[in-house]
Amino acid sequence: MAIFIAYDDSDGWYDHAMPPIVSQSQTSRDGLSGEGMCGATKQAFGGRCGYGPRLPLMLISPWARRNFVDHKTTDQSSLLRFVEDNWRLGRLENSPDELAGSVKGMFDFDDGPRHDRLILDPSTGLAVRRD
Repeated sequence: MAIFIAYDDSDGWYDHAMPPIVSQSQTSRDGLSGEGMCGATKQAFGGRCGYGPRLPLMLISPWARRNFVDHKTTDQSSLLRFVEDNWRLGRLENSPDELAGSVKGMFDFDDGPRHDRLILDPSTGLAVRRD
């Protein structure tokens, strides 16, 4: 089992880091770095030059790496890529999942699944019990 918690809105939490340019194009819809200033002249996904602010992506799973922060660039289509890769489904042509970073590094399949549990107090979020 794997549960991904993905945020889809920064809610105004502005980031200090420039997002990477992942799909170079030059159209009037490219607003990331200014009109017509998004890399090459070839349009892969017009108007989808780069990502917005960084957002959290969390994994809950018995197979998740313990106390691990993955610094790879991912987006929401990375979850689709994971499903496609895990079940060998292939990619959709010209889909953002072709460019998406992999989330496989968040898993640890070598040591087997963990069976420990962490029970949190619902009002404080503090650990109540560990099994």
